[in-house]
Amino acid sequence: MIDLKKYNLNKTQHRIIYLVSELNIASIGKIQKLLNISRQAFNVNLRELVERQLINEVTSKKDKRIKTLELTEKGIELNNKVNAEQKKEIEALFDRVNNDWEKAMIELSKEYINELDK
Repeated sequence: MIDLKKYNLNKTQHRIIYLVSELNIASIGKIQKLLNISRQAFNVNLRELVERQLINEVTSKKDKRIKTLELTEKGIELNNKVNAEQKKEIEALFDRVNNDWEKAMIELSKEYINELDK
């Protein structure tokens, strides 16, 4: 597991950035629904990402009631760094378990559970 603290991110913020990068139309409602978190929790995290200039809120041209999110250049750069680190860790994990998918999933599960215990 990578340490999101070194990127000054919490898990929810990381998930928001990831979803914005992957969705064709990243509406606030869609992301909030996918994350299954309260509107308040979502807004607190989104506000910080906007203040840090990682994400922009854009009002839809088709429907002024809908706001979509897009990564800024700074947000794209951060997302790419986090993804590269995650990829490196996953590749190292697969090397350790000789590319055995089942063993890799067991190791990932153990790491995840250890993180929850902290």
